[in-house]
Amino acid sequence: MILREISINKIRVGFIGAGFIADTLANALLKLKEYSSIEAVYSREIEKAKHFAKRFGVEKIYSSWRDLINDNEIEAIVVATPTYTHKEIAVEAAKRGKHVFLEKPISLNIQDAREIVREAEKNHIKLFVGHCLRYWPEYVRVKELVSRGEIGEPRVARAYRLGSYPTWSLWYRYREFSGGVVIDLAIHDIDFLRWVMGSVKRVYGVGGRFSRYSIDVIDHAMYILEFENGAVAYGEASWAMPQKFGFTTYLEIAGTKGLLTVDNKSTASVHEYYNDSSSSYSPLYHDAYYNELKAFLRWILFNESVAISPEDAVESLRIALAVTKSIEKREAIDLGVEAA
Repeated sequence: MILREISINKIRVGFIGAGFIADTLANALLKLKEYSSIEAVYSREIEKAKHFAKRFGVEKIYSSWRDLINDNEIEAIVVATPTYTHKEIAVEAAKRGKHVFLEKPISLNIQDAREIVREAEKNHIKLFVGHCLRYWPEYVRVKELVSRGEIGEPRVARAYRLGSYPTWSLWYRYREFSGGVVIDLAIHDIDFLRWVMGSVKRVYGVGGRFSRYSIDVIDHAMYILEFENGAVAYGEASWAMPQKFGFTTYLEIAGTKGLLTVDNKSTASVHEYYNDSSSSYSPLYHDAYYNELKAFLRWILFNESVAISPEDAVESLRIALAVTKSIEKREAIDLGVEAA
């Protein structure tokens, strides 16, 4: 492991990946200049890397991600690459003493996920997996309301995440590269519901391949999560909607004293319903990408706590893998037994 002092109040960041999510995260980092600077970028397509560098004022362009993580001036990396590349990049970065912001999911299987976590712990680096719902203001508001007992005991939840096929990259079409819609898309809601409602003990899923773009992945899934505390949640995730269908999300949590809803078609508002009152909350401040990157940087600089641990990312992947297994085996999967 390479040990060195962290620059005072400013982290030098390198980007591995220069696609859509990298652009989104880089735009957020530009608003965090008091904490960081973007110093380097790598992409498999050098023209993409050059375009990224021009847009974000980056001086160093690498044709090898290994060269980037061997750059002693880089203190943290953002891994915004396809899921099947996560393990190799994150493990090597940890060995070089780089802090890692890793896009979700952490990996495609539990063995790789645990290896990433072990290397992070062994080399004393911060590993932050970008489960962004833990930082979306309206979802954070829901978590706060449930934690305060405003809706009583949460008993039933519903979560939808529906969109057309991500045709911009071929790797989504293959299970060995993307894992399918549950692992890539439903995992957002799985992670959030587990955060809010507790440990999951059993899952059941149905689904299949409905889009002409799929090769061997499940592209539409419906699933039930049964929690240790007796609560239940129904979820649905899809890449099989028509290409002109706008990306749609919905969350509903019903408790013994009230109901909370969130959807992305109503200016990201939270709606609260009680026996004697109702109200709505519409956040107008920074989005999740800004919030999660700020948390990551302040974790490095000031050791402030964050809303997502590496172990959380591993467990959310374990549940998503169990849902996928349930769909394939057509039976409920008990999470008390190793499901992945």
